[in-house]
Amino acid sequence: MSWPTQSDFLEIYRIAHNNATNLLEEAELLYDNEYFARAYTLAFTAIEEISKSQFAADVFTGLKREEDFKKFYRNHSEKIGRMTWAHIDANSCSHNLKWVGPDIYDLEKINPKEPQFEKRQDSLYVGIDFRNQKIKKPKEQVSEADAKEMIRIVEVTLERIWEVSGEFGGNQVGTKGFMK
Repeated sequence: MSWPTQSDFLEIYRIAHNNATNLLEEAELLYDNEYFARAYTLAFTAIEEISKSQFAADVFTGLKREEDFKKFYRNHSEKIGRMTWAHIDANSCSHNLKWVGPDIYDLEKINPKEPQFEKRQDSLYVGIDFRNQKIKKPKEQVSEADAKEMIRIVEVTLERIWEVSGEFGGNQVGTKGFMK
């Protein structure tokens, strides 16, 4: 019997999805403590995990092939590219307002920038610009707004998946219900 089996893809979906929610929680903790670069890193990584989880679910449901998953799951640019819908949803009218309480009218408009792998790298690693003789510190490369925007994309993405996967009658996993 070859591995992974069909049911293993459902398990990959579940574990990767749960890891994404954990990464979001940790990103929010870092954000709340003003570690914006690391918050950005974890939120970006959560997007990649969501992409992996959705692709695994698509293999489970027969929408995608196992061979394609094996090529896809380690490819950062493909995982982020497949999540373009999340960025679009996070900027839609229904999702770009976030309640910041305590009053019901305390809303903040957030229009997240598109996730960029280079920004994720800048949020994690010291950069060296030999041409301009500069050292780039991660905390100077990622702003509070950058971190907030990336966290918002993850929040909206998980909300959208939750809507489709069952709470509103969808009872399915994968992207078939919300990606064309």
